[in-house]
Amino acid sequence: MPPSGFSQKAINGLLQFVGSCYEDLLKEIKEGKKTEGEAIQQELDNINEYLINFKL
Repeated sequence: MPPSGFSQKAINGLLQFVGSCYEDLLKEIKEGKKTEGEAIQQELDNINEYLINFKL
């Protein structure tokens, strides 16, 4: 059951987005494109920006 005020569709979309960010994070670290700290910060910034613009 989704948190109060959120539809299941919204929660599924958010989970898919966060999962994609996590996959990007792992890829960037494995390929040596960014340090762990840089990659984590970038993905957190991406999630934060998405949540700021998220509309129900």
